[in-house]
Amino acid sequence: MTKLINTKQAQTHEWSHHVFSEDVDSKPLRFSISAPKENIPALCKRLDLHAIETLNADLILTRNPVSKIIYIKGEIRADVHQYCVVTMEPVAKHVEDSFESWCAEPNNAVSFAKAKRERMNHQERNEQPVLDEYDDPEEIVDGKIDLGELVTQHFSLSLNPYPRKEGTVFEKQDKFLEGENEGMYDNPFAALKEWKCAEKKKD
Repeated sequence: MTKLINTKQAQTHEWSHHVFSEDVDSKPLRFSISAPKENIPALCKRLDLHAIETLNADLILTRNPVSKIIYIKGEIRADVHQYCVVTMEPVAKHVEDSFESWCAEPNNAVSFAKAKRERMNHQERNEQPVLDEYDDPEEIVDGKIDLGELVTQHFSLSLNPYPRKEGTVFEKQDKFLEGENEGMYDNPFAALKEWKCAEKKKD
């Protein structure tokens, strides 16, 4: 799974919705959250969007009674206006996507799989596949999980990296957008989305 949260560095997020990890146990804890209107401008700037009409998420949090790892299942729905990659005009898009994430308290965050990997030498580590997020859960900081930031990160991966207004045609100078140099991305999350899609195909 895609590993996104970077909670080890204190920072101010464009949209935060905190949940105390101690409130999560083996009984599913459900949340329905929406991006507040006052946070929309900052989110648009971060994600390079013309507008966000709605951004909602339904989340279920459950703690594994043995490992103590918290599992998060999320469903995202949004209506946005992206910039056309050809004309830069607003393009309306409806987004629906789901995601999974895992978090753990500091004393449980380093799993056996991760500890074993850390004991390998540099060459052995390079030859090993990247750990799944379940095997290497994110560390919970100050006893809180920021659901708003988590949704924002996964929402960014759900956006079309090449939105185009209907009827527009790529000119020759825009040829790289059609795939000749697909390593170039205007959207900062586009490369990560391409990787995520490739990983899903492997599964």
